[in-house]
Amino acid sequence: MKLRHFLVISFCLIVIIPMTLFWMWPYSKALESEIEGVEERHLVIAKNLSATFERYYQDVTGIFSIIDSQFENQVKSKQFKAVLESYEFTLITLIDSKGVVKNCLFSTGITCPIKIDPKILDLAKSTVNERSVTISTVTVDTSIDSGPILLVVKREQGNMLLAYLSTEYIVEMGKKVAFGKKGHAAIVDQAGNVLAHPLDSWTKQRKNISEISAVKKMLAGKTGVEKFYSPALKGDMIAGYTHVANANWGVMVPQPIQELKDKAREIDRTAIFVMLLGLGLALLITIPVSFVLIKPLENLSRVIKIIERGGSKGNLEWDPSKMIPLEIRELKKSFAGMMDNIEKNKKEISKLAYFDSTTGLPNRNYFYRLSNKALDKMLKHNKKGALVFIDFDGFKTVNDTYGHRVGDELLTLFGKRLLDYLSHNNEDKEVLSFYNASPSIIPARLGGDEFVILVQNIKDRHEVELKIKQLFTAVFSTYKLYGGIELTLTGSAGVALFPEHGAQYDELLKLADMAMYDAKSAGKNRICFSEVDSLQVSNYV
Repeated sequence: MKLRHFLVISFCLIVIIPMTLFWMWPYSKALESEIEGVEERHLVIAKNLSATFERYYQDVTGIFSIIDSQFENQVKSKQFKAVLESYEFTLITLIDSKGVVKNCLFSTGITCPIKIDPKILDLAKSTVNERSVTISTVTVDTSIDSGPILLVVKREQGNMLLAYLSTEYIVEMGKKVAFGKKGHAAIVDQAGNVLAHPLDSWTKQRKNISEISAVKKMLAGKTGVEKFYSPALKGDMIAGYTHVANANWGVMVPQPIQELKDKAREIDRTAIFVMLLGLGLALLITIPVSFVLIKPLENLSRVIKIIERGGSKGNLEWDPSKMIPLEIRELKKSFAGMMDNIEKNKKEISKLAYFDSTTGLPNRNYFYRLSNKALDKMLKHNKKGALVFIDFDGFKTVNDTYGHRVGDELLTLFGKRLLDYLSHNNEDKEVLSFYNASPSIIPARLGGDEFVILVQNIKDRHEVELKIKQLFTAVFSTYKLYGGIELTLTGSAGVALFPEHGAQYDELLKLADMAMYDAKSAGKNRICFSEVDSLQVSNYV
């Protein structure tokens, strides 16, 4: 698949997959999510209203508790009247047990009656508490057309202090709650009579809705979420409900379930529209992106393939347009720089992986690979060879006496002499290729002061011995080292012949190593050949 096609498909999938999953999300799940949100929204609103009415109830009863009919100046003061009016008090009277008004302490727009309506008197008597201020259920005084009111009552020296409290504040607070098309608040008194409702007729009639299950739970002091049928809106509702603790009122915030269903369907339709819109935008964006982004990447890919096949890095000399994103232009620049660095550092990389950093000779692993390749080739062409194991004489004494710096310098100079003698000082960039071509003599450092040399295509033992003696003469002599130190270096060598002594690298290396130790045992500065039954030792000087 081409990158251009992949990009188009990817852009489309990025849009389609999440939108499709969202669209396939069952409608019931969306509805369920909306219903679960009721608890977060409606119930919080109901609790906030409840807290407001609780404070209102406490303020009303608190103000009424400090009214004393013996001190008319208190009630009739301008400041106190303002307080009573702000809390919707419309009438405050002192009455006897028969409802006769003994003193009219406060009124707003109402003519103070001589005697209280019998129904009002009965409700006041059933409401009054001997120890505290109490508030009745909602009622009306038909004699003065008071509208819905609450009676606030308390005992006072054998008489009763009675106040009319308008429900206007409660109604106004209820009207402030509106959401969706028909979401609203409903407040009822302690008997389930409507104090506030979006249907004004229910508020004026003080309709009793105590049979609704949510209202029953409110009046029982419960808080929660309830589904029920609303006679007012003639449909199923879901509401968050709670109660006003001291007043025993109920606060309910319902919403038609049909609105939640409509919202879930709207989410479904919106998801489809967004999916189609996103798909169109994805296709619209992909077209210019393919020309601006993909074309230079294809050019870069083409250049990489040319270089991979051995082409020149000069093929990178294409000029990306300024319309191409900065990152791609930087990529081209970085790639060109990378190729330059690879070319410059190829020799160093090869040395790190295949060569000993101190002597410049092939390391143990590289020598193992080269030797196996050479042995296979000699075996195939029926040629002979030899593996020479060389160890310095007394190198430990050099390190102990003069320090490791001098020892490392000695190893470095030895490696240089060895390479010079073998004409292997190839400093060009193809040093790895030189050894991979398997020269006739391959030297290496195994580690410490141990060196090995593979000699290929020899005629006999005499030729090997002659080559080694000539090499020893060239590399084992006096060395001038750091600090004016002069050392005469000697070494011992063990030789294993191929295929006479073995055909495998490990076998030859082991025999040559053993032969080297025999040369040291024979007095050092010697060459020792591995033999089946005996060892032939000879001096090279």
